[in-house]
Amino acid sequence: MIDLGLARVGRLVQHTPQTWKAIHVAGTNGKGSICAYLSAMLSASGLSHARFTSPHLIDRWDCIAVNGKPVSEAVFRDAEDVVKQRDQDDRIGATEFELLTATAFEIFHRQKVEYGVVEVGLGGRLDATNVLKQKAVTIIAKIGLDHQSFLGNTIEEIALQKVGIMRPGVPCVADGSNQPSVRTVIEKHAQEVGAEVHFPSTTSVADAVAGEKFEPHQIQNLACAHTAFRLACPEQDRPLSHFLPAIKQMQWPGRLQRLDIQKITGRQQEVLLDGAHNPQSAEVLAQYVERHLRSGGKPVTWVLAATQGKDMDGIFNLLLRPGDQVAAVQFEPVDGMPWVKPADPAELLQLATRHGGEVVAMHNAGQDVKQALRWSSQAAGDGPVVIAGSLYLVSSVLRAHLIIVCCHAIWKGGPTNGRDEAEWLIEGFQKGETPTFIEHIKAGVRLLKADEDAVLAGLTRKEVNLSEAQSYYNLALAAGYLGPPSAAAITTNPLSSSPPESRVLVEEQALDSYHNILFSLVAFWRRHGAWPERMTIVSHEFKRERIVEGHCAAIEFPLERIRFVGINPPGMDDVAVAAPGGMEKLEAIFEGVQLALEQWRADPHGVGEVLRGKRVGRNPWRGHQMLFLEEEERERSGLDTRRVGGGGEGLLPGGRRPWAW
Repeated sequence: MIDLGLARVGRLVQHTPQTWKAIHVAGTNGKGSICAYLSAMLSASGLSHARFTSPHLIDRWDCIAVNGKPVSEAVFRDAEDVVKQRDQDDRIGATEFELLTATAFEIFHRQKVEYGVVEVGLGGRLDATNVLKQKAVTIIAKIGLDHQSFLGNTIEEIALQKVGIMRPGVPCVADGSNQPSVRTVIEKHAQEVGAEVHFPSTTSVADAVAGEKFEPHQIQNLACAHTAFRLACPEQDRPLSHFLPAIKQMQWPGRLQRLDIQKITGRQQEVLLDGAHNPQSAEVLAQYVERHLRSGGKPVTWVLAATQGKDMDGIFNLLLRPGDQVAAVQFEPVDGMPWVKPADPAELLQLATRHGGEVVAMHNAGQDVKQALRWSSQAAGDGPVVIAGSLYLVSSVLRAHLIIVCCHAIWKGGPTNGRDEAEWLIEGFQKGETPTFIEHIKAGVRLLKADEDAVLAGLTRKEVNLSEAQSYYNLALAAGYLGPPSAAAITTNPLSSSPPESRVLVEEQALDSYHNILFSLVAFWRRHGAWPERMTIVSHEFKRERIVEGHCAAIEFPLERIRFVGINPPGMDDVAVAAPGGMEKLEAIFEGVQLALEQWRADPHGVGEVLRGKRVGRNPWRGHQMLFLEEEERERSGLDTRRVGGGGEGLLPGGRRPWAW
C-alpha cells in the first residue's frame, strides 16, 4: 500500500533517538548510486555510517547497510519486531514502507553511527524518510517523469515534491544537468526555505576520473556525492582522487552490471544487467548500449519486464531498434511490497512490435525468468543480450540461492514414510525427535519450490551403507514432498536419475555441521559454476549460534546474506519439559550445545585433535574429505585451500573466498 504522509511514521519513530547526522537524497534517477558513492567516501574516511536505500534487491534487510555491509537478518528482524509491536500497541496502522523506514532508523540508533545516508522512497515532501531531524545536507538528483499518479502530471510538479526535503540553513546539492524549469523550481524553493543550493561542476570530476570507466551520468552523480560529502564532513575534506580507490571497489548490482550466465544458458559471452525502469534511466542505458554493444553491427536481444503502470511506451521508444529481439517475462513477487505487480508479458510484446517494427523474434516467457534467459541466449548467438525494465527483474536474475538442510539421522525406509520411529536409525537421545527431522525436510522443500537449489547434507553410519542426506532425499521422494511419489526415482545416485524437476543435490562427504556448510557451497559451485549469492540453512534452532556465527563466520560467508530456519525437537517446548524426565533431557541438550560451542570457538575450522578426531570416528566407510579431486577444478573455483590432517582439505587462512564479495 502506498499512502503518503508523515503523521503515522512520525508517531512510529518518536521513541527512536535520531542521533546521527543525515544525508538525505531525493530525485528520480541516480539516488542509489549517489548513496553508494557517499558510503564509499564515509568508509574511506573512517566514519561510522549506515545507509537506507529502496527497493531491496534480494531480501528486505539488504536495503539497510552499516559501514558498507548489509545488516544480517537477525539484526533486521529484531529491530523490525520492536517497530511492529509499537505500531500494534499504538494502533498506528503504518504502511509497509513506513515500518521499513522506522526499522532502518531503529538500527541506525542501535549501531550508534555518526552518519545516516537515506534515500527517499517516493517523492520527498510526504515521503516517510522526511521525518529526519538532523539533516547535514540534502541532495536532489536528476528529476524526470515518474509516479505521476502520486507526484503530479508535469516535471515541475514532481520537482516541487522532491525539493520538499530541503530544510532552513541546511545546504542542498542539486544535479546541474536537470532541465532549466526543474532548476528554477529548486532555486525558488531553496530561497523560500532558506537553504543554500550548490550545483556542482563535473569538470574537475571528469579530470579526476580520466582514464577510468565512468559513464557521463556516473560522473554527474559522483560530482553530487563528493560535493555533499565535503559539506556534511568539512573536517574530512579531501580531493576526489583520495576516494577513488574505495569508489572503484564499490559494487552496485543492477547498474550496467556485466553478468556471466553460462551455467544457466551455455552462453559464453557476458550479458548486461540494468534496472532501467523509466524513460530517463532508459535513455542512459540506450546511450551506453549504442556506444558499447551496437558497434558490432548485430541486433540487441532484450529480456524485459516491467511494473504495471510504468511508461513502457517511452522506455521502448528509447531502447528498441529495428531488428532487435525481445523476450518478455514477469518478475517474481516482491517481499514486503505486495502492491508491486508485474506487467503482462503479452502486453509488453504487443508494445514492442509497435516500436520495433521489424523486430525479428519475440518470446513470451511467462513467469520463468531462467527460460527467458535461455531463449535470449539462443536467439542472440554471439550478439549482445541486455536484461532491463525493472529493478525487480534484476532481483529475480540475481537470486542465486543455496538451501542447506542439515541432516541428523537415517531413514531406512518403510510404509509410514518416517512417521513410525522404528523406520529410523537414531541415537538414544534422539527418541521422539524424528517428526522434527521430517519438518526439516518439508521446510527445505518449501524453500526449494520457491527458489533455487537445495543440498541435503549429512553423515554416514557404519550400520548401513547409506548417508543421512541420501535417506532424507529418499523420504522426500517417497512421501511426495518433491512431487508425486516415484519408487523408481529412489536410487543412490539422485543427480542422474531423479525427476527432471528435482533440483536437489545430496552432499555425502560432510562429517559435522561445519562440513555441512563448506561442502555444500562447493557442491553448489560444481553444479552452477558460480558461488551462491545467498544461503538459507535449515536445522535445529538451538544450533543457530554455532552454525551462523561460528561456522559461516569462519568460512567468511557474509552473514547478512544468510537466513537460518530453526525448528527445534519436541524436547525443547514447555509441554515436553513438564513431562517426566523432560527437564533432565533439556539440561542434557543445553550441556551438549554449550560444549559444542566451546569446542568450535577454540577450533573454528575443526582441524584440531578433538574435532578432527570426531570426524574420523564418523567416517566408517572412509569417504574422502577433499574439496576438489583435480587441481584444474581447484584453480577454476578461485578458492584457496590447504591439506589438513586425516587426509582432508580445508580453507587456506587468509586465502581467497570467492563468495565473500
